[in-house]
Amino acid sequence: MKPGLALVSLLVPLATFAQSVEATSPPLPLVEPVHAAAPVLPGWNLGAGLGFVAYDSSAVLLAGSTTTSAMGISTSPRITVLLERRVGEQTFLTFQVFAAYRASQDDTNKDLFSRQLTLEGTVGLRRVFNPGGVIEVSWFGSAGVSYGDTEWRSLISSYDPLTGGNTVMTLQTVRVHSFSVGALTGLTLERELVSGLALRLSSSILGLNYGLTRNRLTLGDTSTDRQGHGVELGLRFSPSIELRYAF
Repeated sequence: MKPGLALVSLLVPLATFAQSVEATSPPLPLVEPVHAAAPVLPGWNLGAGLGFVAYDSSAVLLAGSTTTSAMGISTSPRITVLLERRVGEQTFLTFQVFAAYRASQDDTNKDLFSRQLTLEGTVGLRRVFNPGGVIEVSWFGSAGVSYGDTEWRSLISSYDPLTGGNTVMTLQTVRVHSFSVGALTGLTLERELVSGLALRLSSSILGLNYGLTRNRLTLGDTSTDRQGHGVELGLRFSPSIELRYAF
């Protein structure tokens, strides 16, 4: 047999065997490209801080007494507690509670004192304009209820002709209960300090509320009760500073 024919006769069976092995071998699995997992955004925010009412230009549209009640109006610093639930990538459902109390007493007469208690709760929405920014800016709108209880006692001087014109000092007590419902809108600035912990500055800008008041004036042994109501709308700046923790 010639060498060329021998080589052909050897290669043909090898090629046939290779084709049969390739046909019976399972196909190699396709390797899917690996994508980076999307970051999981914190679902809750918890915060606490202090706030106060800096300016209120509310105009009384309807009033039935000389004393009106406004949601969020307090002359004392307020303790604030905040809870937020993420309902979208840039939107939060907010729950907030405010509380303020102050009291003072005369050093020489223990019957002369004043005290004021204010409680407020709100629920609303907050929308972040630039999530992940160095300073996040957001808008918020909320509705809520407020309760106030104020009492102060003082001495009132009066002229008594029966005693020859001598001045008579009479104890006067004023007690005011107030209740109101209303809405606020404003802006929030937030700067993250470390991962999950941020400093938040916020303030309402515009407020609307409907308030009810009940006043009792006691002068000596005589008491006079008055009731009133009023609708107020106007600029209302109530800044607050809070530490916020995301989890």
